[in-house]
Amino acid sequence: MVELYQPEKYGVQACEGDVGFCTVWNEPKAVVVAAPVLQKKAAIIGTLYSRQGVNIIIRNLALNPYIRKLYLWGHGALSGTEFGVVGSSMLQRIWDEGVDEDGEVRGTGFFIDSEIDCDVLEIMRKNVEIIDIGDMDLESAVAAVEGGVPSKPYMDSVRFPDAEVAEPDVYPSEQVGFVVRGRGVIDTWTRVVERIMRYGAIKGTQYGSMQKELIGVTWVIHDEDPSNPVLPDDWPSSLQKITGATKGAIDQYYDVFLSPDMPEGVSYTYGSRLLKYPLSDGGTMDQIADSIIRNLKDSPDSRRAVATTLVPWIDAKSSEPPCITQVQAIQVGGLLHFLVTVRSHDIFKAGIPNAFGLRALQARIAKETGFDIGVLQITSQSAHIYESDWEDARKLSSCAIWDRPSTTISGEDADPRGIFSIRIDTKNIIVEFQHSEGQTIMEFVSTSADQLVRDLAKHELISQTGHALDIGVQLARAEIALKKGVPFVQDKLLEL
Repeated sequence: MVELYQPEKYGVQACEGDVGFCTVWNEPKAVVVAAPVLQKKAAIIGTLYSRQGVNIIIRNLALNPYIRKLYLWGHGALSGTEFGVVGSSMLQRIWDEGVDEDGEVRGTGFFIDSEIDCDVLEIMRKNVEIIDIGDMDLESAVAAVEGGVPSKPYMDSVRFPDAEVAEPDVYPSEQVGFVVRGRGVIDTWTRVVERIMRYGAIKGTQYGSMQKELIGVTWVIHDEDPSNPVLPDDWPSSLQKITGATKGAIDQYYDVFLSPDMPEGVSYTYGSRLLKYPLSDGGTMDQIADSIIRNLKDSPDSRRAVATTLVPWIDAKSSEPPCITQVQAIQVGGLLHFLVTVRSHDIFKAGIPNAFGLRALQARIAKETGFDIGVLQITSQSAHIYESDWEDARKLSSCAIWDRPSTTISGEDADPRGIFSIRIDTKNIIVEFQHSEGQTIMEFVSTSADQLVRDLAKHELISQTGHALDIGVQLARAEIALKKGVPFVQDKLLEL
C-alpha cells in the first residue's frame, strides 16, 4: 500500500506500480490525464519544483521502500530552464555524492531537512536508482518506464518527523533598492531597522566585525517637528542611550550639526563641511548660504541647491571620509523637500541623530527661503547594523512590528497614489481609481476579479502592500456577489 508525505500540500499522487515518476516542473494531474497508463506503472507521481523539493522526494521514497527506481521526466520549457533544473540537479547530486554528517549536500551549501536520518538516506542511495528521461516526449517516457507489481522492500518503511519551520537568517528580497515611509523619525527608522534585520545580507566589514547590510535604502519622513522631537519614552533607557533617542542627545547633536566650528581632535563634522567647506586655496565656503539658499532665492524651481561634504583632496585617501555625502533641497508647491545621500550608514547607532540633525537643517533652510517644510528623504546606500547590535535590533523589531497585533489602515496612512471605489451592476465589476480628493482618474470594468487585478498591477497604481491586499479582497467579494446575485458594498462582508 502506498504511503504519502503530506499529499494535500505537495500534490503527490498514489498509483499502483512500483516505481517513482517525478514530473519536475510539469503538472502531475495533466500528465496522468495525458498518459493514464502511467498509473499502472508508477507507485507515486509528483513534482520537483525546487531544491527544497528533494526533501519531499526523499520522504516519500523512505515511506515506500519497495520503490527501486525513480524516473525524472523534466521535459518542457520550464523544466529545462536554469531555474527549472535546480531541483532535479540537486537530487542527482545527492545520489552521486551523498551528504555530510551535518546534512549538507557536499559542496553546495544546501542542507536537507535536519529530521531526515542521513544513515537511512545512505541505504536509500544504494537501493534506489535515479533515471533521467527528461529528453523524451511523454509517450516515449511512459514507454521507457519499467514498472508494475511492487517488489520486496529493501528496508522497513520510515516516516521522518515533519520538518520544523526554521526562520532564515536572511529572507529573500530584491537585494538592492528599498523604500520605507513613515510619519516621524522614530517610526520610519524603526521600519528601516526591521528591514535590515529581516533582509540584510550578513557580511564582513573593514573593521573585522560582521554586519547585516541592505543596499540602497530610501527612508522618507513626512512629519517631524525638529524643535519638538517625538521620542520613544517607553523604550528601555539602555536602548534610548545606544540609539541616541533622547532629548539631550538630540540637542547635543544639533549643536554640532548646525555649527561651522569643528571641535578639537576630530577630522571633520557635518556642520563644518557644510557651513565652512575647505577650499583648495585655503579659504572656506558656506554651502548652505552660498549654494542652497542663494539658488532657491534666485529661482524657487532651482535644481542647483546642492551641498557636499566630500573634499576629494582630503577624503580620497582618508580612512574616515564623511558618511553623509550630499544634501539637496527641492521646492514643489511651496514645500521644501530635503534629499540626502549617505554612503555608509550605521543605522542603529547613528541613524536617529542623523535624521534629526538633517531635519533641523531642513527647517532652517525652509525658514530662510520662505517655504514650508516638506519631506526628508534619506537614501542610505549601505544601511547596516553591526553584529554587536543585532540582539537589540531583533528585540526592537519583534516588539515594534513582528509581534504587534495587526491594525486597520487609518486615513493618515492612506495610499498617497489614490483610492479605489468598487461597485457592481447587473453585469460587471466597476473599479474607479480616484484622486484622494475624490475625482475619478481612471476606470476599469470586467466580470473577472483576476482580470481587474492584472489591469491594476499593469498600471502600478498602488504603493502600499496592505492597500494592494485589501483591493484584492474587495475584488474577490465583488465577483462572488456578481455571480451570486447578492448586494455588494465595499469594505462590508457579503450576506450569502
